[in-house]
This record gives sequence, structure tokens and C-alpha cells, in this order.
Amino acid sequence: MHADLQRLLAADLLDELPARSMDRLRGIRTELTQAEGDVSFVRRVSQGRLDIVGHEVTRRAGASRPPIDGRDPSGLLFEMPEILTDSGGAGRKPGGGRPVAVLEPGRIALAMVETLDGIVSPSQLSGIQGIDEPELADLFDALREFELELSHVRRELHDRIDTIQDEIARRYRDGEASVEALLR
Repeated sequence: MHADLQRLLAADLLDELPARSMDRLRGIRTELTQAEGDVSFVRRVSQGRLDIVGHEVTRRAGASRPPIDGRDPSGLLFEMPEILTDSGGAGRKPGGGRPVAVLEPGRIALAMVETLDGIVSPSQLSGIQGIDEPELADLFDALREFELELSHVRRELHDRIDTIQDEIARRYRDGEASVEALLR
């Protein structure tokens, strides 16, 4: 796990929130938000790869559709738009969750993409039909495990962002902070 992400997920990050300055709270919230954006980005990439591998597993199991207009529906390129839609591939539920802000990927995302590439690279995906079934099953399991880990990390980041936001809101509600101070 990337060092910045480890620091943001450390148990003591949220200790003594009431004693921290508003500027520090906002800074931590900004870091958490960027990290969440990075994790969300990599999660989407991993879900796309998982969908491609899952499609190949399904195709090999004989669940492909009959030809449409004479085109081979088992061809990966032909089915790519459907594979990569947000319709809930690889066991995902459509919709729901927080809106995803698309930011420029940061250091955390770049490091996590390297990890993802170590599981299955784009060049391996382009030749997926040549991968034997045991290796394909291993790829699917490794991608699914990676995606589940990212989901857990993302949830933890959301919880931390919410905790800090609650503390900021409490300060405004209790009069410890004022909007006027922001305008100066």
C-alpha cells in the first residue's frame, strides 16, 4: 500500500479532532478526498479489467449470444461496449454510491495502477483468448480480491471524510467557527 494511503488510514489520524485547527482539518479532508479519488479511479480500472476477464470466463462456459448481423458475438472487440458499461458487470450493482469526481490521478493512483498491472496488464488483456483456463480463473480471483480491497479502502476513506466533515459542521453549529472568518 502506498505510504500516503497508509498514513491516511492510520488509526491515529482522527485522534483529537476537536483540538486541531480548521485549516488542518480542511487539509486532511482535502488529502482524504484526493486519495478517495485515486482509489475510485483505480477501482473503476480494475472493475473494467475484471469485467473483461469475467466475460472471457463466461464466453468459454458457452454463455455467449448467437451471431448478430453475421458478426461473431464471442469476439471481445464486438462486445466491449457492453462489457464496460456501468450496468453492473462482475457482480456490481448499477447506480448507487457516491458520485465519482474525476480528478487527475495522483501518486496513490499511479502506484496502485502499477499493482493492478502486475495482476493483469493491458497487453495480457489484449491476448486474453489465449490464456489457459486455470490462469484465467487465477486472474479473475486476483482481480476480484484487488477490487474488494479497493472497495474496503474507499469505504474507510469515505468514513474518515465524513468524520472530519461532521467535526467542521459541529464547529459552525456550536459557534466555534464562523463564516465571517472565512471571508477575511
